Amino acid sequence: MLFAKQPLSGGIVAKNLRISDDGSGELTLYGDFTITLKVLDLTTDGAPNLNSLMTFTQQVITSKLRGGGYKNGVNFLKYNAAKNIFDKSKPWTYSIRYNFNCSVSVVQISMLSQLRGNDFVVDSMSHQFTDQYGKRHYSAGLTNGRGGPALVSYIHWQKNRYLGVHEFFHTLGLDDIEGDSKKDRLMYHLEDNTGKSISDKERGGIMNFMMRDLRQMLKGNYSNISNNTVQLLRTFINDKTNGFKYNKAKFR
Repeated sequence: MLFAKQPLSGGIVAKNLRISDDGSGELTLYGDFTITLKVLDLTTDGAPNLNSLMTFTQQVITSKLRGGGYKNGVNFLKYNAAKNIFDKSKPWTYSIRYNFNCSVSVVQISMLSQLRGNDFVVDSMSHQFTDQYGKRHYSAGLTNGRGGPALVSYIHWQKNRYLGVHEFFHTLGLDDIEGDSKKDRLMYHLEDNTGKSISDKERGGIMNFMMRDLRQMLKGNYSNISNNTVQLLRTFINDKTNGFKYNKAKFR
């Protein structure tokens, strides 16, 4: 089954974008963002609990993104507040406060032609990875780099309702983490999680990924619809090293 990050017409869509400069090296970014995840069922036996998982995923992502974020050491260009432009001749380093209001929707789709922007797919897989201690694990989800798409095992998703959120945040730039002191974190990816939190630093990283090119802020509105998700998905899902299993008749 397939998840996508976008409304029916595009990727992450934003409006009411503006920048505030306090003059001390900190920018505050404002904007209203709409994120829509699309789900395409590629399972052979169906996914009877899919609607419940979609609702839960929508609620958790909305909660995790609430409150904005903060990131230090963002390298870009010097902002001229008087002219509302970035000076291409002056590289600059900022701390950025992201006051983004994020609205999240999770919807089901029935065919590949409905994909736009960044997406992720749900089905089974036999991919394995080795942790920092040398132990091998089977993957419950796998993302094709930042931006997606990503695959999630429906069976594992039922066992861990946060799995869809975890994989979605991979598409927004967060990495897996390990270590006994981090078991309470959402991005901890071994089997003995004790919590599902994200840090302020991770939230700032997500917001930075959502608006990496600050010149987009000057336009007032923004939509990331450039990814060829269908082709990325075809390549990713047919990579034999990932061991994906899915209903090929539904992949149309």
